[in-house]
This record gives sequence, structure tokens and C-alpha cells, in this order.
Amino acid sequence: MNIQETILMLAHISIKDFTIVDTLELDLNSGFSAVTGETGAGKSIMLDALSLATGGKAESSHVRPGATKAEIYACFELKDKPKLQSWLDENDMKGDQDQLILSRIITQEGRSRGYINGRPAPLHQLREVGEQLLDIHGQHAHQMLLSKEAPRQLLDNYGQYSELLSDVKTSYKHWQNLKQRVDQLQNQSDESLARIQLLEYQVQELDLLDLEPAEVESLEVEQKRLANAETHLLSAQQALYFCQNDDDQGDAYQAMQMALQKLDPLIESSPALANAHELLNQAYVVIGEAADELEKYIDNFEINPQRLQHVEERLNAIYELARKHKVRPEELCELHITLAEELSQLKGQDQSLDELVIALDQAEQDFCGHSNALSSARRKAADKLRGDLLKQLKSLALDKAQIQFDIDSQPIHKASKYGVDEIQLMVSFNPGQSLQPLSKVASGGELSRISLAMQILIQQGPDTLIFDEIDVGVGGATAERMGRLLKQLGSSKQVISVTHQPQVAALAHEHLLVNKLSGKQQTRTQIRKLDKDQRQQELARMLGGLEISDLTLAHAKDMLMAAQA
Repeated sequence: MNIQETILMLAHISIKDFTIVDTLELDLNSGFSAVTGETGAGKSIMLDALSLATGGKAESSHVRPGATKAEIYACFELKDKPKLQSWLDENDMKGDQDQLILSRIITQEGRSRGYINGRPAPLHQLREVGEQLLDIHGQHAHQMLLSKEAPRQLLDNYGQYSELLSDVKTSYKHWQNLKQRVDQLQNQSDESLARIQLLEYQVQELDLLDLEPAEVESLEVEQKRLANAETHLLSAQQALYFCQNDDDQGDAYQAMQMALQKLDPLIESSPALANAHELLNQAYVVIGEAADELEKYIDNFEINPQRLQHVEERLNAIYELARKHKVRPEELCELHITLAEELSQLKGQDQSLDELVIALDQAEQDFCGHSNALSSARRKAADKLRGDLLKQLKSLALDKAQIQFDIDSQPIHKASKYGVDEIQLMVSFNPGQSLQPLSKVASGGELSRISLAMQILIQQGPDTLIFDEIDVGVGGATAERMGRLLKQLGSSKQVISVTHQPQVAALAHEHLLVNKLSGKQQTRTQIRKLDKDQRQQELARMLGGLEISDLTLAHAKDMLMAAQA
């Protein structure tokens, strides 16, 4: 068995107190692993647990009765996956270089917490990582083939034209963004006209005001000074009077002079008065200088009632416009700029609309060009996929099948980010029967075989594939052929398949058995790997039911030997 070294493999799963599992520790290998067990044993429990580990919906019923919480851990071997490694780095969730661990804790109340490499992670991140790790196909996963989008998805996954798909998506998004912008501008024309008229009036008012930055603060300071001019002059005159005057009552200057005269004769005989004498002398000089400054202030002082009136009128105009716009006076300058910019933008929309219409036409042409190229690539891929698919179906006992991909280009108004093609998968399983849509003619068994054949042909996406009874509705030789295809798929992927078919289980590289153990107080499920003899016993049970005979044992042994060949 040649397994690719770069496979991103589910290496270990640990489950505790989940539904009817108390404790489960299971190491998994690469290749094809079959999971079997009696009906009702809980073969799908491991799959359900993995679904939760990758962001599935949690419920209180997931917690085993009597337990407080359920715990699920899934460990993946991670090698040569730069895209996933980059995602982990960007989200600060990088762990061991060669391992990735997803975990989920579920409480009795149905609440849950998710983790990636031990770091808390919201469910959308678990799902985002899970999509790159594994792909779970439930019992009715093949029903997805019946969805309207399935044929396109299958064909695009098969075809080697990812660059064309990217070009179509990018050009479609650009085209739609322009279309939305044009529609908005056209619908806003009447509303914009009324807004333009209002803005023109408001901007004109602010233009006439011609307010300068910081002008309000400067005017308010000047207004206070001018309004109190007489009071300022009187106070200065009074201060000068107390410093110097010719009255008999004397002033501060004269007082200092008289004090100095009293001390002058005493300095030589009383040195202790020298410091006081010096301070009085300094005060005498300072008072003289202060008086000079006051005289200058009084001589140059000017009372200007005309300037005061102008300043107050200017402030009133500013305050009135600020109240009108419900802003602070100092915010009027910024408002002026904002309104002028909006007016300019609205006036330029007519010109912008014309330019956008031209750009819209060009964007539509670009999208049509990319879509036409994609349609051609799809038709070529459809012919090749048809041939490959018929070969696979022939090996699954559908050798009479006829298949065709109908690709019909739709009108441009029905376009999407996937182009303009409507794709249908048309089939016929019986000679003489006309080709019809798959949903109208395929049985469950036929859908299962087509689904598996598609998986073989389109080996993209996650490296771990999980199938839950994909072989439902088939048996005998057809089941054996499905088993061989699963084994073939296991050479490049890790394949885990829950099956009721002994022909499928016999071809697995590894066989896991699910048992339900019933006690007096509780029922629990266990999963274990089978050795060669145990596999023979399980295959015999699957062949003959509860009674295992020498005949069924011999048949089981032959099946295992044939699988080895």
C-alpha cells in the first residue's frame, strides 16, 4: 500500500462521556478503515463526535446520562500544508509543528466550548479548519447529487481551470458593485437636488461669515477687554495715585523716601539696620519704576466704543449661526469645510454617474468575456469527465449507464459569480431510455455508486474522507466493487467507512468493530481494532447473522484472502 507522505491524517480520537460512550481512545492509520457492528451498536458515534469537533451543532443529549460534560479530542498529523499552517499562524493558534488538535467540551445544558491546539476558538473557526481536515459523507450524502448546484460543483472540481473560475468571480463582483453604485445614484437624483439647494444656502452663509480658525476665542478676549475699558483705566489711575501724588496725605513713594531719611543717620551706629535700609531702598526704586509703567499705560490707553460695537456684532453673528447649526461657535470652521465638501461631491455626481455608466458597460463586457472562456473550458471538461465517469460506473455494474452534462448559457440577467451556465447531469441506466435529469431516474443504490465514482475521480479537498453507509442499497458483487474503489481511494486518502456490507469490510486495510455493552445500570459503546481472526469472526457474523457456522467462517476466510490478492 502506497500512501502519500503529505496526507493530513486523523491520527487519534479521544471521546469521554459522549452519548453512550464513557471513554474511548482510538489510534487510526492511513488507508481504508472499515467500521462495522450490529444494528443499534452506535457505529456512527465516532462520526458524530468528529462532526462536533469540526463545529457541528451541540445538544444536551450529547452528554452521557450521569455525566456533567462530554469531551471530544481529534488529533491530526499535519505535514506540508502551508495554507493551513498560515491560517494557524494568522489566528495565533499554532501548536506542535506536526500536529493539529481540535477539541469540543459540551455541558449538560447544551452549551459548548471549542478549542484549536488548546486555544479557545469560535464555532466558525472550527468549521473553517474542519473543512480543510476532513469530509464527512452521511448515509444520505449522495442525495447532494440531486441539488441544483451539484453538477456545476462536480464539473468545476474536476476541471483544471481554477484561474478562469477566479477571473469570473472577480469580474462578476466588480460588475455588480458598479451596477449597485449606478442604481443608487440614479435613485438619489431627486433627493440629491433638494440636498444640493440646502447646502448651497448653508455654505453661502458660512462663506459670508468668513470665520477664521481661533477667531472666536480672540474676539471674546477682545470684547471683555473693551467692555471693561473704563474700569481698567480708573483702576490704573488709582494705583498710580497711591504710588505717587502731590497731596499732603502723601503716597507710597514719599513714604519710602521718609523711611530712608529716618534710617540714613543710624546705619553707621546700628549695622543691624543695614539689611532693612537696603530693602527699603529697593522698594523705593521699584515703586518709582511701577509708577512710570502705570503712567505709560494711562497715557496710551484708548477707549474705543466703535471697536467694541463691531466686535460684539461680529460675535453675535457667529453665535447666531452656531445656534442655527446646533454646534459650538468654534466648530463652525470645521462645519464649513464638511458642508462644502459634501456639496462638491453631490454636484460631481452627475459627472460621476456618466463615468460609472461607461465603466459599468466595460465591466459587463469583461465579465461576459471571462464567462464565455469558462463555458468553453466546462464543455471540454464535461466530455472528459463523462468518459472517466462511465468507466468507473461500468466497474460498479452500471455498464448500461449513459451520462451527459447539459451546459446551457443563460441570459446575462441570470448570471452569477459562477458564470452564465446552467448545468444539468442527464443520465440513463437502461437501454432505450432517454437521457433525463439524475433526480428523476436514479435509485438510492445508483446514486451511491455515482457518488463514490465522483470521489474517485475528483480527489480534491481534505485528505480524510468519512463515509457513513455510502453502500446502502447495494450488495453482492456491486458491494465488492465499491469496496475495491474505497480501497483504491485509500491509497491516496485516509478513508473511514461505516458499512453493513461484508464485501466492503473485507477489502479494508483496517477493521474497527463497534460493540454495545449493556449492564444493569447503563449501556455503553466501545470501538476496537480487530486482528485477523477477529475480522474473520466479524465477517462471518455479517454474512450469516448471529449464528456463525463453519460455512460462514470459511466464506469469511476466503473473502479476506481474496482481498489480500
